[in-house]
Amino acid sequence: MQLANISSLSGLDISHSDTESDLFTYFAHQLDPSITWQDLEWVQSISPLPLVLKGILRADDAIRAVEAGAKAIIVSNHGGRQLDGAIASLNALSEVVDAVAGSVDVLVDGGIRRGTDVIKALALGAKAVLLGRPILWELAMAGEEGVSHVLQLLHDEIDVSMALCGCREIQDIEPSLLVQTIRT
Repeated sequence: MQLANISSLSGLDISHSDTESDLFTYFAHQLDPSITWQDLEWVQSISPLPLVLKGILRADDAIRAVEAGAKAIIVSNHGGRQLDGAIASLNALSEVVDAVAGSVDVLVDGGIRRGTDVIKALALGAKAVLLGRPILWELAMAGEEGVSHVLQLLHDEIDVSMALCGCREIQDIEPSLLVQTIRT
């Protein structure tokens, strides 16, 4: 296996790996638990790009992200693959949106599979949604045509869902469209 974007890194030799776990082990060792909020200052000092932080799931972290200079926040539990017991992104979204109070854009990632998922995310305050698995699944199954197909399905589902909710414009989507149920 070869990863073109990082194959030039010294010490990285997974091209002769016999198991998938070698790749997992390599990346698991790249996570640095000593990274702090102050490290964001360094990142900003070496890059002119806007800082967008992914993985924010709590109000206090959202506020710290803004204070650290984030220009946008992505509410994400990384698809549940980093910590399988983490809160679902949609369940954390309102708290994060409320905490930043419009000071930065809030996007959401994780579990978006249907047009109704997009409507829910927008109603909870997301500026946009990010897609991963649906796009990758279709790319693997049907290439570019599959990706176009899934995006068209999503677009059509959003249109129908908006019409059924009485929304003519994206801006018409608001929290009052949602009903929260309590599970017992």
